[in-house]
Amino acid sequence: MKKIYLIIFLYLTVSSCDVIDQEPIDSVSTQSLFTRESDAEAAIIGTYRHLANLGPNYIFFAELPTKNTKGNALNRQFEQLNNLIFVADNSQYTGLWDQQFVLINSANVVIKNVPKIPGMADAAKNSVIAEARFLRAFTYFNLVRYFGAVPLVTEPTESPDVASLQIARTPVAEVYNQIILDLDFAKANLPETFTGLGRTARATKAAAYALGARIYLTRKNYALAIADANQVLSRKGETLTVAYANLFLTKNSAESIFEINYDTQLQNNLATTFLPGSLSGTRTIDVNNDLFNAYETGDVRKDATIGFANAANYMKKYSRGGTRDDNIIVFRTAEVMLAKAEALAETAYPSADALKLLNEVRRRAGLGAVNPATLADFRAALYKERRLELSFEGHEWHDIVRTGRLQSFLGITDINKSIWPVPSVELARNPKLLPQNPGY
Repeated sequence: MKKIYLIIFLYLTVSSCDVIDQEPIDSVSTQSLFTRESDAEAAIIGTYRHLANLGPNYIFFAELPTKNTKGNALNRQFEQLNNLIFVADNSQYTGLWDQQFVLINSANVVIKNVPKIPGMADAAKNSVIAEARFLRAFTYFNLVRYFGAVPLVTEPTESPDVASLQIARTPVAEVYNQIILDLDFAKANLPETFTGLGRTARATKAAAYALGARIYLTRKNYALAIADANQVLSRKGETLTVAYANLFLTKNSAESIFEINYDTQLQNNLATTFLPGSLSGTRTIDVNNDLFNAYETGDVRKDATIGFANAANYMKKYSRGGTRDDNIIVFRTAEVMLAKAEALAETAYPSADALKLLNEVRRRAGLGAVNPATLADFRAALYKERRLELSFEGHEWHDIVRTGRLQSFLGITDINKSIWPVPSVELARNPKLLPQNPGY
C-alpha cells in the first residue's frame, strides 16, 4: 500500500470562498491540531478535498469498460480498459487504489481525533465524525466493487515504518460489515442540511440513505434498499421537476442529493477529457455509437448528453472546458427512484409502484409510459433507463456486474473479470496483499 502517512493539507477547501486558515499537518502529528472545534471543521474539509481528487476516476473507471465509451490512442491505459483488457500493470489502477486509501486515512484521522477535542459538544462531534464515516463507507464500497477483498484500515497511519503499512486484505463480507456500521452511524448523526462552510458539498442524512439504497440494491437486500430509498424520497419527492440538461448546467440542483463541488481554484479534468479540441478539450474518451443509438426518438436526454463537433460525437454533461469546474453528481433523485423501482420489482412483479417510478423517469425524458408484462421485460426496460439516465455518472460498469450481464451485454465469459486485479505496484510494495485476485 502507498505510504499514506504523507502530509495532509487540511487548509485545502471544497470551495474557494470557504478558505480555512489552517497550518498543514500530517497524520503522525495530529495531537497538536485537534484542540478546538474549528480544527474539526478544517479536518473534515480536508477529507472532502481528497474526495475531490478521486472524483474524475469515480467517473472514468465506471464508464471505460462499457458500451457507453470508446477509448482511443491518446491514452493507452484508458484504451486498454475500454477493450476489456484487465491487467495488473495498468498504471491507472494504481491511481484509483492510492487515491481511495489516502481518502480513507484522512477520514480515519477525523474519526480518531475529533472525540478528543475539549469543550466541543457531543452532537457537534458526532456530526463531523458522521461525515467522515459516510466518506469511509462510500470509499470502501467503491473499493470492494472494483477489487474485492481489500485491506480494512480503521485507524490512521501513524508511522512511516514499512512493516506497519503492510496490511493483509480483509474478506469482502467483513469489509461490508464495517461499511454498514459506518453507514448506520452516518444516518443517525448527519444533519438534514448544512449552513455556512461548504454547505452544498457536505453529506446529509439524505446522502447516507441514498448510499444505503445503492449498497443494499447491490447486495440484493431489496427490503432495506426500499426502506432507504423511501427515506430519501420522503425528503426529495417522487416527481422530477428539473429539466434534464439543467441537472448539469446548474450546480446542486433541487434534485441533487450529494455532489463533489469544484470551482476555479479546485478544478478537475472531466470536461477536457470528454470535449473536443474546439471546445477546450482533448476528447481522450469518445462516445460509443452503441450508446448514441440506444436512445428512443424524442428522448431529451440524448441532446443533453451527446454533442457533435470536429466530425464526431462527444459527451457534454461536463461542459466547462475553460474553467474546469464541473461538479460531479454522486447521488440524485432519479437514481434513487430507479433503485426503488428495481427493488420493488425484484420483490414482487407486476408492481404498479415500480412502474410508476420507472415511468416518471421516462416522462421527464419526454417519453411515453411502458408496461412490461414480465419481470424479465421490466428488467430490460429498467436497465436501459438506468443506462440512459445515468450515463457518464459513474454507474454503468457496476450496474452490469451486479445484474449479472457481463456475458450477455459485454461478451465477457470469465466471471473472474467481475473484479479487477490488485495493482502490481501495490503487490510489490505489500506482499501481504497476495495472492492476486483469481484469473490474473
